[in-house]
This record gives sequence, structure tokens and C-alpha cells, in this order.
Amino acid sequence: MNTFVKHTFIYFLSKGLPGILSFLAILYYSKNLSPEDYGVYSLIISVVGIINIVCFDWFRFGMSRFLPEYIANDERDVFLLFVKNKMRIAILIFIFVCLFFYIFLPFFPNVKINRDFILYVGILVVLQYVFTLFTQIFITELKPTNYMWANFIRAFFAVFVSVLLVYFGFGYLSLIIGAIASFLFSTIYSLFKIKFPKSKLKFTIDKDLLKKITYYSLPLSASAGLSFFLSYSNRFIINHFRSVEETGLFSLGYDFSQQTIGVFISIAATSAFPIAMKLFTEQGNTKTLHSHMNKSLLMIFFIALPIVIIFCATSVDLIHLVLGNKFSQLDVLFLPIISINAFILGIKSFYLDLFFYLKKETKFQMIILLVVTIINIALNLIFVPRYGYIAAVWCSLVTSTIAVVTTYFVTRKIIFIPIYFKPIMKIIISALCMLLVMKYFGNVSSIKWLAFKLISGVLVFLFMAVLLNKNMINYILKYFNRP
Repeated sequence: MNTFVKHTFIYFLSKGLPGILSFLAILYYSKNLSPEDYGVYSLIISVVGIINIVCFDWFRFGMSRFLPEYIANDERDVFLLFVKNKMRIAILIFIFVCLFFYIFLPFFPNVKINRDFILYVGILVVLQYVFTLFTQIFITELKPTNYMWANFIRAFFAVFVSVLLVYFGFGYLSLIIGAIASFLFSTIYSLFKIKFPKSKLKFTIDKDLLKKITYYSLPLSASAGLSFFLSYSNRFIINHFRSVEETGLFSLGYDFSQQTIGVFISIAATSAFPIAMKLFTEQGNTKTLHSHMNKSLLMIFFIALPIVIIFCATSVDLIHLVLGNKFSQLDVLFLPIISINAFILGIKSFYLDLFFYLKKETKFQMIILLVVTIINIALNLIFVPRYGYIAAVWCSLVTSTIAVVTTYFVTRKIIFIPIYFKPIMKIIISALCMLLVMKYFGNVSSIKWLAFKLISGVLVFLFMAVLLNKNMINYILKYFNRP
């Protein structure tokens, strides 16, 4: 089994299984939480994400770029010691800032922010920062098994604690406490696995190395921030112009699709990125790199396109049979649109953007994201006040399409890697056959029929994919004809 397929399988376990757990948890929340509760939780998590990207996440990008060089020079401990000291300084400064706001907020009565929110956000930001840093080390060092367990532990405790507290009626606090517990336990596991070199408590770091990492990382961090803002700014606009209830409807529907399409697209991408970086560094823009990148793109289509078809063909069924009554007013077009949007963004984020990293031309990525983010915010400010959360989905689809088309043409100027369209077309044809079969069933009236509809569609997709792939047919025939 080649390295890409092997790592993809392990990353499937590390992200797919937690994704399934989170998906099932969202179904439980839809039946036992109100849209208002989910809306408050969503806004808190969005703030945590924005703070992490602006203040901390930039270092993770640089670390993944420079750590391999130190490992190659047998200086892993030197670099990890630098990481540990940098982490201590950043956390200490952030804790001081949080305490300052927590203590002095009561002196500003006009600021309508729940004081406890500062506490929740502060704890989650620190834990998420440390967790993402540790798991990035696993990815960079090509240790997918450790990455798998860290993610599984996080997902398990997030779901277990949250569901338990929701059952006892703690509302949105259930999800916040569950998130804190999940990051805490997974971080403890990761800390033992990384085995940082022992050292005395220091608050000094290699300034020259920090400058190199900062120079490399800031464009990437800006791009990540813009990408995050592109995906999450809608929630703040909906909350401001409409209501926290509509924010909850939008957020749950968005998370519902992301725990399927988003997670499974990232599976192939997580394994593809370090291998592509290694191939390009050692061999340059060769046919070997072309083959690897096309396998990565093909994997994205093979994994994600059937899920898009499922959302398009079963939108009404999912809303009325799977989601709870409190979320049954979700627009029937929401899931199809948001799934297509997630697929388009997945191709951009996990395939096309990789070309910018290979050539270290991340400034173009940042410029594209800045333009589409401005367009997205402008469209939301125009249409959301009048049409509500469904307008936000259409705005996201328009801006995502602009982003992926622009990125495609820009990356072709930076580094030309040909796309093998023939195998992709075979997957598209298989997916269209799947759609026709599932549409034949119409809207179903029970979970049993919904399951039968889903299974039938998936089987048709797999059958057509095999039928259109001669190599796969020959492999199957050889397997059954062997003595």
C-alpha cells in the first residue's frame, strides 16, 4: 500500500470517526436544544476561532514549514524547545489580557457582553491553540496514528460531556463545557506523545528564528483568517440584523454539512499536503508530483461528491425525519446549497491553495481571499436584512465560486500541474446516476425508507465507479480468478 493511500486511510479513521460522532451529536442537539441555544454557542465558538487565527494560528503554519529542516539536521529537540518557550510566552500574555477584561468589564456598563463569556472564550482559545499546535507537529512528522488518537479523544469527550449535560438541561453551556473537556484531554494525550525536551522555565526564544517564521507565516495566517471570516462572518451579520434564532438555524445547518463534506474532504488533503511538500522539495515539479496531486483531487471528488448528492436528493427527508422539530423550519434549499458550497470551498482550500504553499506565493492567496471576503460581506449586508439566513447561503455560494475560479487561473500562472479530467468525469457520471436513482424514490416518510434510499444511491455510485474504471475491474477479476 503506497504512503498516500495508507496515510489517507489513517486520517480517515482520525477524522472520519470523530466526524461521525460529531454528526450524530448534532442530530441529538437538533432535537434537544433550541435554535437560540445553538446560536449562542455558535457565536462563542466563532469568536474563539477568530481570536485564535488572529493571535496564535500563524505560528503553526511556520512551524510546519521549518520543523522538517531541523529534523533533517538532527536538531528536533532544539526546535521543539523553541516551540515550548514560544507557547509559554503567548499563553501568559493572553491570560493577562483576559484577566484585564474580566476584571474591568463591570466598569463599562454600556458594553453589553456577558462577563462569563470572557472566561469561556479565554479557556477555549488557550486549549484550542495548544491542541492545534500539537496535532500540527504530528502531521509534520508524518505520525498519523498519534493524530488519529488525539482527534478521536477530542471528539469522544466533546460528544460524551455535551450530550450528558444537554440531557440534564444545561443548554448552550453543555456544548461549551464539552468543548473545554475535549481539548483538555486530547491535549494531555498529545503532550505525552510529543515528548518535548526537558528544560528550565524560560521566557526567552531565538529571535532570528521567530522572525523567519513570522515572515513566512503572516501571509498564510492572513489567508486563514480571511478564509475563516469568509465562512463565519455570516453568523454575526444574521445575529445583528435578524435574530439569534436564525443564527442557530444557519449554524446548525452549516455544521451539519461540515461534519460530513468538510471532514471527509480534509481527510485526503491532510495526508496529501506533507507528501506533496516532500516531493516538490526533493524532486521539483515532476510527473511524480503531478500524479500525486491528481490522486489527491480524485480522492476529493470520490469522497465528497456522493455526499453532496445525498444532501441534494434527501434535503426534505433530512429536515423532517432526522433534524428535530425545533429545526424543522429550515429552508429545504439550505442543505443542497450549503453542501455544494462546502464542496467548492474544499477544492479551493485543500487542493488549489496547496500550489501557493509549494511555490511560497501565499500573498496571491491572501489577495484573492481579501477580495472575495469583501464581496461576501457586501452581499450579506445587502440581502440578509431582507431575506434572512437563506440569503447568506446564496451569498456564500456566489463568493466561493468566484474564489475557486480565480484561484484556478492564478495558480496556473504560478505552477502548472495538469489536471487529468477523464477520471474526474467518470466520478461525476457515477454521481449523476446516483442522483437519478435517489430522485426516483421521491420524498420518503420513514427513517427505514430513507436508509434504503441512501444505501441504494451509494451502491449505484460505487457500481458505476467500478464499471467505468477498467483497472479496478481487472483487479477484481484477478482477485476472484486466482487459484
